[in-house]
Amino acid sequence: MRITLKIQFIIVLLTASVFGQNSGIGVGLSTDGLTGKYWMSGTNAVAIHWNFGSAIAADYLFNLPDLLEIVDNETPVYYGIGIALGTHKGVNDDLEETTEIDLGVRGVVGISYYLSDYPVDIFIESTPTINILGGGGFGFGGSLGIRYFF
Repeated sequence: MRITLKIQFIIVLLTASVFGQNSGIGVGLSTDGLTGKYWMSGTNAVAIHWNFGSAIAADYLFNLPDLLEIVDNETPVYYGIGIALGTHKGVNDDLEETTEIDLGVRGVVGISYYLSDYPVDIFIESTPTINILGGGGFGFGGSLGIRYFF
């Protein structure tokens, strides 16, 4: 009986989802780890990336939904700014291993592809980062991922 109720709940959840990826909450996986996106309006969103342990990033995104269109699906280009917080192993003056905190400001430029029949987006993004604390300097990253929207 419980399994049947769980299956029915999942079916209702999946079929009740709005097939618009520019609203609601999306969760998924990327080459960085777990990813989430919360739409604040039709063009602005907040995204979070967690790499299963040593780093987390949060970005405020501006979407340009009409800039690029592939076939008949929306393919918004987006850009934004965010912060990255993480740790790395270091060595102090006594040659002892230490764990140091990293804090950085990052830019984001990416593109999403919205599947027309499912509440899913596929994205690829570039994330140049200037580290303020910790390792210092300039870093360049990016990710490829997929999210399901509720």
